[in-house]
Amino acid sequence: MIRCRKILQIMNQQCHFLQRRMVHHFADSSQWGATSQKDVHMGLGVSVYPERVDVDAIVQYLGRAGTLGYSRVFSCLLSAEGGRAHVVERFSPVARAAHEASMALTLDVSPVVFERLGISPDDLSFFCDLGANAIRLDEAFTPREVAALTHNPYGLAVELNASTADGTVAAVCACEPDRSRLSACHNFYPQRYTGLSASFMEQESRAAKELGLGVAAFVSSGQPDACGPWPLKEGLPTVEAHRNAPIDLQARHLFATGVVDDVLVSNCFASDDELRSLAALDPATVALRVVPAKGAEGPLFNALLGSSLRVRGDSSPYMLRDSDQRARLAPLGIAPHNTWGLVPGDVAVVNDRGGRYAGELQVVLKAMDNDGTKNVVANVVEEERFLLGYLGPWSGFSLLA
Repeated sequence: MIRCRKILQIMNQQCHFLQRRMVHHFADSSQWGATSQKDVHMGLGVSVYPERVDVDAIVQYLGRAGTLGYSRVFSCLLSAEGGRAHVVERFSPVARAAHEASMALTLDVSPVVFERLGISPDDLSFFCDLGANAIRLDEAFTPREVAALTHNPYGLAVELNASTADGTVAAVCACEPDRSRLSACHNFYPQRYTGLSASFMEQESRAAKELGLGVAAFVSSGQPDACGPWPLKEGLPTVEAHRNAPIDLQARHLFATGVVDDVLVSNCFASDDELRSLAALDPATVALRVVPAKGAEGPLFNALLGSSLRVRGDSSPYMLRDSDQRARLAPLGIAPHNTWGLVPGDVAVVNDRGGRYAGELQVVLKAMDNDGTKNVVANVVEEERFLLGYLGPWSGFSLLA
């Protein structure tokens, strides 16, 4: 009777996790480029490693993350030592804390873990009893076996490794899995220079999305003592270019691609400021950090910050235009100022000389002459200009100081 109640409790905990997976499955996956049609059902998660850090600290950390709206917890059995009793002792408190914070727990496993713990692919009750909501297969069984795992009676979801490019994801999907319980999650990479290229990550994520699967990827905390499941402390990103980048930029990039649904912090513990910076993001909007142009600090610059902006549908190779800002900004009175030649990354506003175009916001993509009607108000910081490539017709974006 006690076990039945526990199974029902775990299955109820699956609801939010699986509902989000079903949204990913049934969402229109025909367009994954620079468009405004991004999945708004995106989520955030954290990772914890009870083999490496104090369990009481983990419990407090999950409580803070849950309060901020984080919905997922990742942990790793690949690095866990000992048998079943030891795993239960170390990981059960993590599962309880995750559920108390309304977060779903995913455990990273492999066939080796199954063998070491005496778990049969036909019986996933151990993971259910442990309190897991999902298992991630770092290395997979046969496609037919993985498909069968998704039909388990405990409601456990199954995540495939999205980073391997070995055909496993497509092969599993050909074996009639329960796709509402199937998704894909990228690796993280402890060793410097071993992470994925951004283009490869997007390629493999897009392949999974085209099969109707949700995709998760990892970002890395910049805290010097943040750790993962292994001794190295060189960061734990999915994308190598993210290793030394601010955590919010890592996440903004992943969300901007339109092919990553969930972003998980891979190492622990992220600082409270880092957690808050991710929680403040709008995953459906490409956020660009800017600095004021020379002498442009003031009301006009401030009016650009934090506003919901949108690229016009008739795109130009020279600029991204938001004409809707005319009605909002023109009444401020925009005297000509900083009307020098325009270069990529400039954020310009048409001044009073522009007539009916006054107040229009323009983000410059290619160098061009300035006829004196455009005030350079801000500049996208150099290290974030690559994000402009993810903006296209009707894309939503915003400017951050």
